[in-house]
Amino acid sequence: MGLFSLTLHSCSDSSTVTDIDGNVYQTVIIGEQEWFAENLRVTRYNNGDAISTNLYDAEWRNTESGAFAVYPHGDIDGINSENEMVEAYGRLYNWYAVDDARGLCPEGWSIPSYDDLKQLLDYVVNQGYPNEPRNVNGAGNALKSCRQVGSPLDGDCDTSEHPRWNPYSITGFDEFGFSALPGGNYAVGWYLKGFLELGSYGYWWSSSEASSALPESFSTSAYRMMMNNTIGGVHQALDSKGSGYSVRCVRDVVRTENE
Repeated sequence: MGLFSLTLHSCSDSSTVTDIDGNVYQTVIIGEQEWFAENLRVTRYNNGDAISTNLYDAEWRNTESGAFAVYPHGDIDGINSENEMVEAYGRLYNWYAVDDARGLCPEGWSIPSYDDLKQLLDYVVNQGYPNEPRNVNGAGNALKSCRQVGSPLDGDCDTSEHPRWNPYSITGFDEFGFSALPGGNYAVGWYLKGFLELGSYGYWWSSSEASSALPESFSTSAYRMMMNNTIGGVHQALDSKGSGYSVRCVRDVVRTENE
């Protein structure tokens, strides 16, 4: 059986967009924003330049140029090739790729800023889904794909096929069609290094780096959003710019006077 094709569960106001490589993404309107409903898979900037890849260990940690990585399919049961991994969970990018002026998102789209992520979260909370870690109706669960091993929602939601979340009592229900999926990360910390947490954690970059008002130790940090399979909320924090995280693109919704 093939990999699942993402379906928007709750929002009919959706469309598609194509990147420079020809990858097609579902999009969804949430409040006054339109979001990718899938993780980015592009390998080139908008001017056609290739994004660096195949950097590992110290080479990845030490670069201050844009780069992407693909989670090793051999580490994950049920995914049999790099192409299947990319189709299921997208690619992992360092922040330098996010910040590159050549553009990572398709024309007219951008990497969300910290304020964009806050606007998304505020909208979800205002619809009745509090950002509380232990709340089963929390904002994170409302944004997560419902695809999970043992999901009580049954149907396509209860699945062991990728892409999906690992089993846990906290369950996503994808109220807004954002369909957040756990692409894991490429960690660069002193204690945790390498490819980690696919199936359990999803991280998404923002374009916003740490404020200059913070101590110098934060100068190599930028904001990201995180969800995992053990909490119902969304966590926003600073992290190393060298980390490999997923990317979602966003643009403002332009409405006519009749809408």
